[in-house]
Amino acid sequence: MTFFGVRLPADLARRFDRVAAGEGGRSVLLRKLIERAAGEAGEGEAPSASPVRRSRRVEIRLSDEELGLLDQAAAERGLTRNVWVATLVQHRLRDDAPPALPERQALADAWRQIRRVGLNINQAVHALHSATMTDSRLDLAREAARVAAMREDVTEQTRAIGQALKGDLSYWRGDDERG
Repeated sequence: MTFFGVRLPADLARRFDRVAAGEGGRSVLLRKLIERAAGEAGEGEAPSASPVRRSRRVEIRLSDEELGLLDQAAAERGLTRNVWVATLVQHRLRDDAPPALPERQALADAWRQIRRVGLNINQAVHALHSATMTDSRLDLAREAARVAAMREDVTEQTRAIGQALKGDLSYWRGDDERG
């Protein structure tokens, strides 16, 4: 899809937003205006406007005990009960990953960084191996052991972060031990 960007004076933008609010928002109204203008240009029929995605309210009834369990589950994830329920339902309906939460994004970023460090350690190991070919003052055995230990730590941490990410997805799918 092509993106159109427009700069407007603040007053004009406020007036447009007032009108757009009744039409489904800025993008919807802009799309309608562009389609109308393109249609009037005689270049063929304007495509039909894409449907506006509106959220609808769903109500569920829970006992006090169930509500307490819901609040506990949401709090464990650092979410409100509404966001927790919506994320669970959306994921189950679409069978895709839940929206990226700040903690999840931070975990994924840390995982990527640790993988990069692991690659750097591999390069250092190769450099140590080449150092054995020349006369060097390094205690190669000690340095190699140190790099190997770092490499093992990185491998272990990378594996743990990967499992945490998979566990997060399993949680939203309902694959956890509760059933």
